[in-house]
Amino acid sequence: MDVLARSLAQNLSTEFGQTVIVDNRAGAGGMIGSAEVARAAPDGHTLLFNSSSLVQAPAVAPQKLYDAVADFTTIGSLGRTVMPFVVPVASPANTLEEFVAYARGRKLAFGSFGAGTTSHAFQQLFSDYNKLDMVHVPYKGEALMLNDVLSNQVACTMGTMATLAPQIEARAVKALAILSPEEVDGFANIPIFKKLGYPAEFDWRGGFIGFFGPAKLPADIADILEKTFSKIISGPAMQAVMKQNFVVGRPTVARDAAAEVAATQEAWTNLVKRLGLAAT
Repeated sequence: MDVLARSLAQNLSTEFGQTVIVDNRAGAGGMIGSAEVARAAPDGHTLLFNSSSLVQAPAVAPQKLYDAVADFTTIGSLGRTVMPFVVPVASPANTLEEFVAYARGRKLAFGSFGAGTTSHAFQQLFSDYNKLDMVHVPYKGEALMLNDVLSNQVACTMGTMATLAPQIEARAVKALAILSPEEVDGFANIPIFKKLGYPAEFDWRGGFIGFFGPAKLPADIADILEKTFSKIISGPAMQAVMKQNFVVGRPTVARDAAAEVAATQEAWTNLVKRLGLAAT
């Protein structure tokens, strides 16, 4: 996200002829920074670059700091991210079917990059769907999670393609499936859940990477930002960065992007309620 944000900011600086500063605001699953933009004056000078955590974090948090649909103007989305399901090289499973057979009757642990995240939710869904008795081990970020996968401390994980693709290509982990509605370029040999017979819930179209302003952004300002955003993301420089960071799917702007955010919020909220997830 930081690489993509800085690339977008650099291009915005070029287009507008003024400095665009990236100010990372961590905390509460990204809600601290997002809430600051929601409260900002709608003048186009304070903007937000965020992933689907914009809608996911409030759904599992004890206190909602904003509404992802009502409190922001959606400018556009670069596309979305996908998540591979991987196991350590030492795992006896070479396919998802073999993993399920191996996990049945055992109390295996799965690692996620945080409680209430996509990584947590879909591994819990996978465990419930297959009637397994897996234990969730949340980590503070992907680096620590990856270390324990590589050292066979946890039986499996789901993480971002940007983190796991180098490990998959180096054969440091085994990828058994990808959480995506369609095959991923360069990784077509890794099956999507749908092709393995899993239900539509695993056909996850979330994981958007979006650009936002505060609610009630004036139409003329929104129009300038949308057109500039469209120009930047269709250019070769940004396209190269997006490809390097495994951004897939079709970029969208304005109403289409806003509809994507709203649909993700609804789908995620329903999934969180079903699984009983909460941030810890």
